[in-house]
Amino acid sequence: MGQGHQASDPGRSAAEAFEGRSSAVGMADVRPSDAARPDAGGSDPRPSDGRRSVTRVSDARPSDARPSDARPSGAGPSDTRSSGARPSDGRPPADEGSGGRAHGDTDPEVSLKVALAAEHFLDGHSKVELARRHGLSRFQVARLLDEAREEGIVRIQIVDPTAAGHDHTLLAQRLGIASVTVATARPGESMRVAIARQVATLLPQRLREGGRLGVAWSRTLMHLPDALEELPQADVVQLVGPLSAPGHSTAQSSALVHTLGAHAGGQVWALPTPLIVDSAPVAASLRSMEEVRTALDAADTLDVAVVSLGAWSPGASTLWARIGADEQRRAREAGVVAEVCGILLDEPGAIWHSPLEDRVIGVRPDQLRRARVIAAAPAVGEPEAVIAAARSGLVDDIVLAPELAAQVSALLD
Repeated sequence: MGQGHQASDPGRSAAEAFEGRSSAVGMADVRPSDAARPDAGGSDPRPSDGRRSVTRVSDARPSDARPSDARPSGAGPSDTRSSGARPSDGRPPADEGSGGRAHGDTDPEVSLKVALAAEHFLDGHSKVELARRHGLSRFQVARLLDEAREEGIVRIQIVDPTAAGHDHTLLAQRLGIASVTVATARPGESMRVAIARQVATLLPQRLREGGRLGVAWSRTLMHLPDALEELPQADVVQLVGPLSAPGHSTAQSSALVHTLGAHAGGQVWALPTPLIVDSAPVAASLRSMEEVRTALDAADTLDVAVVSLGAWSPGASTLWARIGADEQRRAREAGVVAEVCGILLDEPGAIWHSPLEDRVIGVRPDQLRRARVIAAAPAVGEPEAVIAAARSGLVDDIVLAPELAAQVSALLD
């Protein structure tokens, strides 16, 4: 048997296994219970603290198996550990102050599950070998290990080294923004999903408890709720009105803000208007509606905003397909290369002011500049858009694909 565990005595019952505790992401801590350890002065070959190292990534904490009367860490009148003394029967006394039972009264089946889990998951012993060691059938061992997982005795944590993305500090410095994160797609995962997953990693780090989050829909950010594991309690504001894209409806656009609102548990300000309308008078009329006005005003005090950074080309901008060919051409001739929430930017990062602005209903540039803005940039082949957004002062953190990061770096050289 591996070092750090007491070998099973063929004459002992399987129920007399030890209680263990392990916790490892690169390190395991296995402690037999007092009830299963030899008396003080015995010939236990293990180190005094029972620790052993493992290199696998796992988290197996049988904490639920510990008795409810766990003794306080500080020495006291009933704490015999300070002197190393044991009662004559080798069992520590119950802690009367906790109203619980003594360690020696631990459920034998729980102790057996802990023992089997430690030997299987930490020492790597097969189920067949465990069955032989403990006088059980292979099927009984498998059942007990399954129950150990279900009861929380064993907890396995998978650490994906690509989950945090790759921080490109030098590129961020060259762009003059806070951070650049390069997303790496997992097997079978689209780049849009990979970028959304990295945005979901950054968001809880940027958003404070009780803060206000602004969000704009895009074909990339629609995957954000699926990737979020946690989110501080916060209010959620929709930054631009519902829009559609090939294969996606306006209902999906509206659903994003409400789904994130459910994650955050705060108030939700939805924006029930299109991103762009046919004329400036229509846009002004819609902005005067109380529901629209309060949503637009809520963006005055954003703490964090999540937006999509588009390029000014077909399929790369949410606004491109919603205006006529003449307006597309005029914007391009004016040097527009990027779009953020319906705000058009030229290569130096300046906002292009045109009659088109009066028809867009959404967050204003000054509102974005007061917030910490995370931008998802999926437009590979359009590095000018990333550089323009960085120069505009509208974004602070950019998440992009490896190819786009290389293209931006090359363009800056």
